[in-house]
Amino acid sequence: MIEEFEYEGVWWLPDNPEIKIPGILKFTPTEGAVLKLSSDNEYILAMFANSDPEIILGISSNGKYITLYKCLILQPEITRIDSYSLGSIVFGSQMVLVGSHFQKPEDIKFKSMSIHYLYLNEWFKMPSFKLRRFENETIKKMIIECEIPEPIPAIINDYKILLEVRILPPSLSSIEQGEVNIKQKTYIKIEPSENKSLDEFLNIIYLIQGFLSLGALKPSYPLIIEGETRTNKYVKLYYRMLIPKVTSLLHPQDMLFTFQDIPDFETFIKNWFEKANLLEPVYYLYLITLYDPDMYIEQQLLSLVGAIEAYHRRTMDNFELPKEQHNKRLEEILRSVPEEYKGWLNEKLSYSNEKSLRKRLKEVVKEFDPILKELIPVLDSFVDKVVKTRNYLTHNDEKLKDQAATGKDLLELVENLKIIAEICLLKELGFTLDKIKNLISRNRKTRKFIK
Repeated sequence: MIEEFEYEGVWWLPDNPEIKIPGILKFTPTEGAVLKLSSDNEYILAMFANSDPEIILGISSNGKYITLYKCLILQPEITRIDSYSLGSIVFGSQMVLVGSHFQKPEDIKFKSMSIHYLYLNEWFKMPSFKLRRFENETIKKMIIECEIPEPIPAIINDYKILLEVRILPPSLSSIEQGEVNIKQKTYIKIEPSENKSLDEFLNIIYLIQGFLSLGALKPSYPLIIEGETRTNKYVKLYYRMLIPKVTSLLHPQDMLFTFQDIPDFETFIKNWFEKANLLEPVYYLYLITLYDPDMYIEQQLLSLVGAIEAYHRRTMDNFELPKEQHNKRLEEILRSVPEEYKGWLNEKLSYSNEKSLRKRLKEVVKEFDPILKELIPVLDSFVDKVVKTRNYLTHNDEKLKDQAATGKDLLELVENLKIIAEICLLKELGFTLDKIKNLISRNRKTRKFIK
């Protein structure tokens, strides 16, 4: 996924395999895939330019079978050279599949996919290597033993999710040069009960990506995606991503939780999947603050407040009064106003039974008071500052300008909100309050903000 490549080859449309055109495919993970086709045959160029192809097939000069999926014309152009025209068309492609040809979008199905994510090795944290030394008067030995653990399964609906370790042995050339480099890579393998479409696999890949990002407290993303087709061909998938800067390896003490913290992998990953529909806005509004490090601090506050508000709306009592009691109150109010204003007032009062942001924040923070009391000693003042800052940023109310948080206070407010959002998600994963308190207190980032 993160590798860059360039393939020169011939390319054609699935409906016209006999008409091939030379071209160069370039891929970078940040820019995506760009295919430039060139020909002096205007008929062939017109056929490509007018077809708006969803799929373009190709074979590289070194024999790789390539499918470009969801293609879009970026730049048709004609270059005049002497007495003839050399034309070119540039296509963008949302997905590059290297290793097989797919004639139609509905053919792009797989029976399994294996993904190696950024930080998955550190999150799994299960070394497979042991070093043993033997030494006496005549013999000196150093033995590296490699014990590959059994895959760890989780069944989620009609999918099997497997955590598995792969060992990459040293190449013969490196051994001959006196150098041995053995690598361990952890993969997550997705095995559905029947062949699934690419989009169905991508949904699972994104959900696991969010799960790992929460655990790592850093944006994770696929480094390698390998799919196995119905005909047992192995295909590598590439698509454009917004890749954050990775400055160093991530230490487990900087993570929120690791595999070793989970008492039952199947239960926890199943909770994450099964609550995805309910908590989708919570997932999104929290994770966006991880994936966009350049987001303004004010926007981070708005996203995190939105995440906590959405969490309350979906997991706690959402109304001030029982529905029947509220409807009776509305009827009494509407009876007391002139007929011409009833429609307008009824619309204005349609959400009047929902709890305010202030009340939602208080109830969420109170729910986790055993964990947060060292982090937020004064509940009311914290909630008051969050509400006033959010209202000032949202409504631009000048009366709140001097009461809204700025500078260091705003940064601290955002970090506390982020911790609250993380606690909410940890609870939904299945962690007990005592375990959440332990995870929060041991984290090096969190400790800086505990009073």
